[in-house]
Amino acid sequence: MNTQANRLDVGQQDKPLASIIDALPLGIVIINEAGSITMANTEAVRQFGYTGDELQGQAIELLLPERYRTLHQGLRNGYLERPERRNMGVGQELYARRKDGSEFPVEIGLNPISSAAGNSVVATVLDITNRKRLETSFKKIFDATPCGMLMIDTSGQIRQANTLLCQLFGYQANELIHQNMEMLLPERYREQHDLLRKQYLKNPSARSMGPGRDLTGLNKDGTEFPVEIGLSTVETDFGTAIIAAIIDISGRKKMENNLRQANADLDEFTYVASHDLKSPLRGITNLVEWVTEDLGNAINPDVENNLDRIKLRIERMEDLIEDLLDYARAGKHSAEFQDINLNDLFSNIIELLDIPPLFKISINNQAEQISSPKAPLETVIRNLLSNAIKHHDREEGNITITVKPDNSWLRFTVTDDGPGIPVSAHERIFKLFQTLESKATDRSGVGLAVTKRLIEAHNGNIEIISTDNQRGTTFQFWWPRFARSDLND
Repeated sequence: MNTQANRLDVGQQDKPLASIIDALPLGIVIINEAGSITMANTEAVRQFGYTGDELQGQAIELLLPERYRTLHQGLRNGYLERPERRNMGVGQELYARRKDGSEFPVEIGLNPISSAAGNSVVATVLDITNRKRLETSFKKIFDATPCGMLMIDTSGQIRQANTLLCQLFGYQANELIHQNMEMLLPERYREQHDLLRKQYLKNPSARSMGPGRDLTGLNKDGTEFPVEIGLSTVETDFGTAIIAAIIDISGRKKMENNLRQANADLDEFTYVASHDLKSPLRGITNLVEWVTEDLGNAINPDVENNLDRIKLRIERMEDLIEDLLDYARAGKHSAEFQDINLNDLFSNIIELLDIPPLFKISINNQAEQISSPKAPLETVIRNLLSNAIKHHDREEGNITITVKPDNSWLRFTVTDDGPGIPVSAHERIFKLFQTLESKATDRSGVGLAVTKRLIEAHNGNIEIISTDNQRGTTFQFWWPRFARSDLND
């Protein structure tokens, strides 16, 4: 389109003004007191798809959707009676109509002017299609976020709430909009929260709310639930807004409480086992020794045999108690990180093991050094090697240890050529007091249970690989290579 052909002529005397208006990057439409268009700049012509000649003298309602035209005539007449500079339709969504019948969202500003030709109104027309698309995209993302999302203005009034937020608190969205967000808090926190919100607005930043404190939400039905809240700010049409991301952590709290209770029960049991069980056993051992000394050389062989059986059973009970204490201690995470040379670690473990003369242990270590608590890792490897040796059914045996980096983990593999473990027993062997042999060789069947518990206490995982009717077993476990904030306190 030719610019001159599409710009309304305002007269020779107004050409400088027309040139300025025509150069503005937003639509300008001038309307006379009769509501007819007397001028439209190039941007307005482009927006509406008309030529300047087509707009000349037309009623302004031509540029409105048909459903608004009758109402607009009354509003236009009312405005001309009390003209003032202002935005049109504040708080409403306004739409304009192109020549082809399509509609687009707009913002319109009105400004009355007087000239020799009479009174007129200058209307600025801004196409906000792109902004609306962004707003729509934001609303979709806001609503689809997998946690409760709340938008609050500086006075604490709720401006927007997503679906999950409504579900968490038991409200419909229309029950929350324009309400004070403190309705979502227990009453005892409301006065303090108003002060905290004002303090946050003095120095806003993206951060967690109330770190180290128990935060609580209030459901519509009056029940309270624990939450985690993240805060950030955004600039909006109504000014600075606070975005709150809210997560219901009831499930996590229940797990934490259950784990805390389980650990407390285990600690109590450990204390009882250590003190209340060991002491009587020591007393019985002393009594048996005294009886043996009193009988001297005149002891009856049957009595001597029975006393030996008592000593053996006491030893087994002491071993059982020690195994239980080992199992209890294995569930606690060790935070004593240190640099470990794995080759040295393997050498120390093998040196202390009772390895049969015809057994061979091979090591394929592809990660020479890691940062980790040493004692629990050493215990895990020793237990797996001891298990492979003790449960082997031949005089000759081969055990291979392989270590490979696996992202943030080290993957340890311990493979033997022993009798193998049936698939049906894979889960059972990791349970307390479970062995595959009728005559256990590792005291009471606690070794693998302790191993699994130690690995899981350090956020690792263990699995067993073997096949029915085939020799050999592989234990594979993953151990963290580094101290990480998501794995370690």
